[in-house]
This record gives sequence, structure tokens and C-alpha cells, in this order.
Amino acid sequence: MEPSIYEYPEVFRRAHLESPGEIPAEVLFLQEVWKRHRKSPTRRILDIACGDSPHGRLLAGDGLEVVGIDRSPTMIAAGRRKANELPNLRFYRRPIEKFTLPERTFDAAIFMSETLPVIVENADLLSHLGSVGRALKRGGLYCIDIDRQDPIARVSHRTIWRERTARAGGVALDIREFHRPVAWHSPLHSIYELECTINFPAGAVTTRDLIPVRYTTPSTLELAALASGMFKMVATYCDLSFTKPLDRCRYRWLGVLRRV
Repeated sequence: MEPSIYEYPEVFRRAHLESPGEIPAEVLFLQEVWKRHRKSPTRRILDIACGDSPHGRLLAGDGLEVVGIDRSPTMIAAGRRKANELPNLRFYRRPIEKFTLPERTFDAAIFMSETLPVIVENADLLSHLGSVGRALKRGGLYCIDIDRQDPIARVSHRTIWRERTARAGGVALDIREFHRPVAWHSPLHSIYELECTINFPAGAVTTRDLIPVRYTTPSTLELAALASGMFKMVATYCDLSFTKPLDRCRYRWLGVLRRV
């Protein structure tokens, strides 16, 4: 069985087209969102599906207290190594669908890297929002980064989408991406298959990940927030802009939920 790209923390972000400077820009934007939508200072942050928590490292470096959760032991281990000199950044291995933490409540939570749509089932989505809500103070903010989802043609069989190359830490990556069939009654936007050949000096390794992507728009996130009984949507922003309308969104949008 082929390994997952997430077993290679130094590689997976480039395989997912993360650009240099992207995460620092996201952190600055988040800090401005908190200023706009919270009356009290934002000091304690929950970083959900954090990976090795690059956002958390920057926030902790600014003096905030950050707790990251992720299901991957490899990512958690990488995050702990990189946070060795940041005592205000801690990690827990947890599933994102349902979790508790031995921590006092947080001022804000973040779910970055456009990952929320991997929560497919209605029950899991509501359970997730309930878990986050219980971890937040009343009035706390939950900021969720989501990829713009354009309509795509349904496929009847596994179909190549695109092929590309990238480099990560001096290592060449050969990447192939596929679409898979989705039933008409499914809540999925797509089933995305990522095949990545990592050309290590000692020999190539091919990873494979199958990623279901739930169809998520501002209106569906707002509905889920209300259904959870924990949140109300208070704002949406696109492309790290406070002025661009959603109709002009090019890449991704940020939903801001407030704990009720």
C-alpha cells in the first residue's frame, strides 16, 4: 500500500501548491480579523488540522498561546520538533470530527489550508462544530479557510485532471491529479486523488491520497453553523481581502463564525 504525502511534512505543502509568503500573509490577515470582530484581545488560539502548525509557530512567536490538533502522528512529531523553543505552542493528537482537550477555553480557533470540506458526513460536521464550540469562549471566533469550488464536470470513471512538477527542499516532485466518480445524490464536490512521486537521492517514493471534498459555500457553512447551535456566521472574506466582494473571489474564502 502506498504511503500518504502527509508522511512527509517537508514535502506536502509544496505538493499542494502552497506559495512562498502565503502563510505569513494568512497570519496577518487573521490577526486583523480578530481585531475587527472581537472586543477583547485574542491571546489563546486553537489551530485545527494544524499539520506541523506553521501558523501556530508564527502566532506563538508573537507571544500568543497556541494549541494545535491533528490526527497525524508524523505531523504532530514534526510540529513539536519545530516548536522546540516555543513553550507557548503545544500539540495534541486528535481526530477533527470529535475531540476534547485538557485546556481552558480559547479566544479563537482557526482551520486553515482549505481543509474543512474533507469533513463529508452531516453528523461529523455537526460533531466537529460542537467540539470546536465547546473549546471556545462565548463570543470566540472560528475562522475557516475554504477553497473556491467551481462547478466541475462529473466523471464516470477515474480521470486524469492534470500533471505538474514542483520542488521541495531541493527534491523534485512529479505530481499527477485525478478526479473520481461521485454519485449524483452525494454531498461531495469531488473525489480528488493526489499521486506524488518524490525523487529522493536514495530512490523515488510514490505517495497516493484519496481526498473527498464536500461542496461548501458561504450559505452552506452558515446553515451548518446554525444547525450546530454553537455558532453564527458574522463575516465572509475572499482572497485575504476586506473589500473584495464574493462575486470576484478568485481562489479561496474565509468564513468567520462567532460562538453564541
